[in-house]
Amino acid sequence: MDNKFLWGSATAAYQCEGAWNEDGKGLSNWDVFCHSEKNNVNPVTGDVASDHYHRYEEDIKMMAEGGQNAYRFSIAWTRILPNGVGEVNQKGIDFYHRLIDTCLKHEIEPLVTLYHYDLPQKLFEKGGWENRETTDAFEEYAKVCFKEFGDRVKYWMTINEPNYDTLCSYAIGNYPPNVQSLSRRWHAMYHLMLASAKAVNTYRKLGLNGEIGLVSDSYSIEALEDTPAYNQAKKNADLFFNRSVNDVCVYGHYPEQFIQKLVSDGVDTSYMFEEDKKIFQTGTIDFLGINAYDRILVKPYTSGETILTNNNTGTGDGPKAVIKDWFEFDDDPTTEKNPWGMEIYPKSIYDLLLELKALYPTTPVIITENGIGNYDKFINGEIKDPYRIDYLKGFIENMLEAKTKGCDVRGYLVWSTMDLYSWINGYEKRYGLVYVDFDNENQRTPKESYYWYRDFIRNYEE
Repeated sequence: MDNKFLWGSATAAYQCEGAWNEDGKGLSNWDVFCHSEKNNVNPVTGDVASDHYHRYEEDIKMMAEGGQNAYRFSIAWTRILPNGVGEVNQKGIDFYHRLIDTCLKHEIEPLVTLYHYDLPQKLFEKGGWENRETTDAFEEYAKVCFKEFGDRVKYWMTINEPNYDTLCSYAIGNYPPNVQSLSRRWHAMYHLMLASAKAVNTYRKLGLNGEIGLVSDSYSIEALEDTPAYNQAKKNADLFFNRSVNDVCVYGHYPEQFIQKLVSDGVDTSYMFEEDKKIFQTGTIDFLGINAYDRILVKPYTSGETILTNNNTGTGDGPKAVIKDWFEFDDDPTTEKNPWGMEIYPKSIYDLLLELKALYPTTPVIITENGIGNYDKFINGEIKDPYRIDYLKGFIENMLEAKTKGCDVRGYLVWSTMDLYSWINGYEKRYGLVYVDFDNENQRTPKESYYWYRDFIRNYEE
């Protein structure tokens, strides 16, 4: 593999492509959810989104002009296999060929995620990730993509954020299927991890010249007090958020303490088949993609039933969690937060990378997402976003400091390439380096942060 450091940005199919029912694309769970009465927090859809499907050439050219040499995007499963299985949609294949070719023309490395939240509706109706058959369907879908695009794509990622995806879908309940059940969450998450391992095994059998990983939202777990009870809460939260994903894809097995916690919670684990152990053991990753945004502060569990909330309205409240017999979220009143309650704490990426190096010393890391959402204002043809520049600068400096301590970090991708549909946060929560005027034919305008990032990359020397 090329040793150049990857500096780029990232998107996901449903969030930016639009063209939700064009060129033979099938329905995803997000298409259906967004058109339903359940979509009642910010009732908008990804039907058009950033219109990347029609404007990808403009977007990729802008990346190249911004000094970026890498673009992480996801493939919409429903463009390739409209029903999730069965017939292949050639027009969908053709679109991603054009997208990949355009990246390579502009000397941008494509990093491709196979699954980023958008499940074919036909599979969703059969139980989605709680149905073991979905893992086989994913393996078949992955095989089609590997065969079609594997000659030019050298970096693959199987699943985006098994933790956060299932947390929202099955615990907070703000993503489809909108349920609140930790036991169902663990069931779905197990199948996501199994699907990833199956896809990795398939990739290896094809003998392609590239690397394959998984994208994990991982966190430096911290506490405001150093006591046995607080330290136990930290260990529990590390299992809950990080090691229940990372140990599985790096080492090929679940942590014993994690399984013990499930058993003590009375979780039915009968879906964990003995024969899956070999699939996990052989389906380990080449690199770990890390989506790093903030740390998680915890304190000991005190009382009450499990409850998780998230701020999707930008009112300033932070996320809340009480996980019965595990931990509770804590808050540091001295730190700055964005309007969605996300703590701005750049040192978290340094602490996280050192923890990952200690746990997985031979596994390289790519920062597959890092960024901040805010209410950006378009004034006199400009978008000044000094808060984003400060945030990115702080995280990049801490990442580079971790590299000097021996952390094997291979790349850094800003979330996001352009403004896009931020799931049920809608369109007001903007993450992009490029402003998208959603009310004016999706016109693009680079933000101040785009130019800062361009200049930073130009001046960077390894």
